[in-house]
Amino acid sequence: MAFIASIYEYILTVPLRVFYLGVGLFGIGFLIGFHELGHFVFCKLFRIRTPSFSIGFGPRIIKKKIGETTFALSAIPLGGYVEIAGSAEIGQGDQQEALSVDHSSFAIKPYWQKMLVMGGGILFNLLFAYLAFALIFMIGLPKSEIMYPANAKPVIESIAPGSAAEKFQLQPGDEITAVNNTSVENDVSKLIALIKPHANQQVTLNIRRNGTHLSLPVTLDTKDFLGTSIGSLGIMFTIVQTPGLPLWESIQRGINYTNTIISHTFGAFKYIFGKRDVSQMAGPVMLISATAKGAGKGFRIFLVFLAIISINLAILNLLPLPILDGGQALFYTIEAVIGKPMPTRIKEYIHLGSWLLVLVLILYLSYKDILRILPFKLFNS
Repeated sequence: MAFIASIYEYILTVPLRVFYLGVGLFGIGFLIGFHELGHFVFCKLFRIRTPSFSIGFGPRIIKKKIGETTFALSAIPLGGYVEIAGSAEIGQGDQQEALSVDHSSFAIKPYWQKMLVMGGGILFNLLFAYLAFALIFMIGLPKSEIMYPANAKPVIESIAPGSAAEKFQLQPGDEITAVNNTSVENDVSKLIALIKPHANQQVTLNIRRNGTHLSLPVTLDTKDFLGTSIGSLGIMFTIVQTPGLPLWESIQRGINYTNTIISHTFGAFKYIFGKRDVSQMAGPVMLISATAKGAGKGFRIFLVFLAIISINLAILNLLPLPILDGGQALFYTIEAVIGKPMPTRIKEYIHLGSWLLVLVLILYLSYKDILRILPFKLFNS
């Protein structure tokens, strides 16, 4: 009966889930479109012709020609492109003007302009993240683990069994006011930064407990973070919904927070490629699922998801794969060094090989995503 009730409850929520899925897909499509807009803007800035601009791949659902560019919405939302005259790249539109060398062709433009066009999408993805996080700080951080520890206060919420905090008798409700006599200023991020360098070392914590001030020596645990050992107390701090900040302070906090996420994302990519371990990578199925769930938790959490995805898109596109901006930039750099275009056939073979490798990775990650989601979460949000 419980299983039947779960199925019935799930069926009742299907329309809402479909709506959130649609919102999630719209969000991903928006990020892709914003990325491609970066390429498009720099093309227009340097008077480079753009025959088509598509959000998504495959059959075109809607299309409209404005000026020299045909704008389209295509059936598969996980991608997009700006077709650039004089730039041959498989999968980028009809490619009827790929070998163009007239005055508005990408091919005849100076190297620095080519690099800005290729980097335009990455710059726009990072710009979106900076703007999004500034807005989030201005309207107030959500009470959610997704923004932890920026939205936490240094009051212990829970303690992991067997952790340093438990061994040295810290208690839920304790407020940590200083580490080694350095005030944390009610800032959990600063507190964590003070603890990180002291793995397996003793630190002195100043504690406020029931109105009483205590000084406790604690030998920290160690845990692995992206291949680096860091100090850990084994506690979770209290997450709160924070009030909005003034505009200028929101911009500063948004920039600093975005820089932190960028740094952590670079570290994660470095760890994945250094260890050659993709077990923790998410594929398109998990990406869509997480974004749809974020949409269901309110505007602020959804915006955080989009900002984080946008940063990941930017850094992913730095990789020197020909189907990504970084690979295209590498091609044009090689051509600038050797003083002539690379043979078109060689570029096509490299493109095809890259597409096949990425397709295999996407299929593998999608398979792993489905295994993660379906068995345990089909009837649970």
